[in-house]
Amino acid sequence: MANGKSVRPTPMPDLTQPFSAALLAEAITAKRTTMHLRLVDVAKTLSLSRQTLVKIEKGDPRVNFVNVLRVMNYLGLSFRIVTDTQQHQDNELREPDSDWF
Repeated sequence: MANGKSVRPTPMPDLTQPFSAALLAEAITAKRTTMHLRLVDVAKTLSLSRQTLVKIEKGDPRVNFVNVLRVMNYLGLSFRIVTDTQQHQDNELREPDSDWF
């Protein structure tokens, strides 16, 4: 990492919330900052402009999705694709949590 401002880690958002561009952006930012990586360093490593990485971390829908995936891969983040049918089946297989109250 080059000299400059230190990176202040941001907390990971609650990933059990419904998926949104904002949630993904928060998760990317949290992962990057927890790894103490600066925007400029990640952008340079991935041959992206700093502005593109800022847009990704703000959840800008105009960003090329391939670039989002490249950043996620670099940071060690991934998606899990679940269909409505799969989610319903997963919910049926779970044992009820009797200690929820």
